[in-house]
Amino acid sequence: MDYRRFIDEQIAEIRNRVGGATAINALSGGVDSSVVTVLGHRALGARLKTVFVDNALMREGEPQRVL
Repeated sequence: MDYRRFIDEQIAEIRNRVGGATAINALSGGVDSSVVTVLGHRALGARLKTVFVDNALMREGEPQRVL
């Protein structure tokens, strides 16, 4: 599958599930949560509220870069 098509499908799915509501997600700074955050932001814009969870497993200075 073309990755652009996959991205478009995921954005459409997020919009469909959330509808006109606001959504929240947790961002740990890892690849998975970062990808979900980017897709959610593209789908919902300001209606996505992201909470950064500092799990104390990151390298020095990394939490500040994630923020």
